[in-house]
Amino acid sequence: MAEVYRGFTFSDDGIRYDVAIKKLLPAYVEDGQFVTMLTDEYRLVSRMNHGNVARVYELVQVQGSILVAMEYVDGKDLRATVEKGRDANDRLGYADVAYVMACALDGLHHAHQAVDERGDRLDVVHRDFSPSNVLVGYDGAVKLIDFGIAKARQNRIQTKTGIIKGKVKYMSPEQAFGHKLDRRSDVFSAGSVLYELCTGRPPFRAKTEIDLIFEVREATPLPPLDVNPELPPELAEIIEKSMARARSSRYQTSLEFRDALVRFLRTYAPDYRRTRLARYMKRIWQEEIEQELRQLEDWALDLPVDPMPDLGTNLLAADLGPDAPYSKFSPRPTRVTRPVQLVPERGPDEDTHEPFGFTDKTAVTPPDED
Repeated sequence: MAEVYRGFTFSDDGIRYDVAIKKLLPAYVEDGQFVTMLTDEYRLVSRMNHGNVARVYELVQVQGSILVAMEYVDGKDLRATVEKGRDANDRLGYADVAYVMACALDGLHHAHQAVDERGDRLDVVHRDFSPSNVLVGYDGAVKLIDFGIAKARQNRIQTKTGIIKGKVKYMSPEQAFGHKLDRRSDVFSAGSVLYELCTGRPPFRAKTEIDLIFEVREATPLPPLDVNPELPPELAEIIEKSMARARSSRYQTSLEFRDALVRFLRTYAPDYRRTRLARYMKRIWQEEIEQELRQLEDWALDLPVDPMPDLGTNLLAADLGPDAPYSKFSPRPTRVTRPVQLVPERGPDEDTHEPFGFTDKTAVTPPDED
């Protein structure tokens, strides 16, 4: 739907932020309903401030174009990472899988808890939790993205009951029926992703999309241990509980699901740290990382000689508020309050006695922003 660029901008105190910039293709710019849906998505995300949700800085209308400036995640999505690992016969381990999913669920819980300016819950349901919507950085950071079809109480375009949106093979049974959804639908979808990561095959398969919908509605996949007898039984139990057909039998929140994975990690791999995931990412994507670095050398980013006088209208301005830090972004540094200096990169968990950066009862962002 868009051309995607890499760029940078500066905050009011002169700090540089790398950004991904999406420029909508003309056909989408002319579709008023699509633009409204897109604005709804980014209005939702603009209210979220969590280390496991990719930030959205601006949705700008300028000179007949619509641009989206987002947090740049230097890495790959989980779908591509799994396929790359399979092709290289170097798959994610169970500890890696548990860690990635725990981080993604932390971000998902934050989205589910989002409130409006009055403090009222927005009742967000992602509706498209899938491997392609989980980004994994080369540094081991995990970010949930793409709330494009998220259901929220304040959305201006509401999906009618009976209309199905999302990737069918990761849907909950109630989503496949077109029923009204709540956060437990996302719990089931995350369970389906975990099932696939742990067994190497999706829980539901069929020859046609229609048949697949019926398979999802039945929600009776083969037990994960039958598919992969080497799977740790504790992890198999977590998968089965998250994918219970009855909503009341599942984890009731993403936080409960995440806590179960953290408890598994503490037993299965007590010394696990995010640096282990970072080493895996750098190992399997080594050629691509070198390629990307060469591309950056060929297409060096530089300060604009003459910044555009018209920086457009931020369609999220009302939601961000006048004091939002992103409202003070500039094409070039306006002032520098401290000298720019290079510091040695420190491992994300070196200053904490808690492996993983998680605690038992509260949603805590892993210490990945150091």
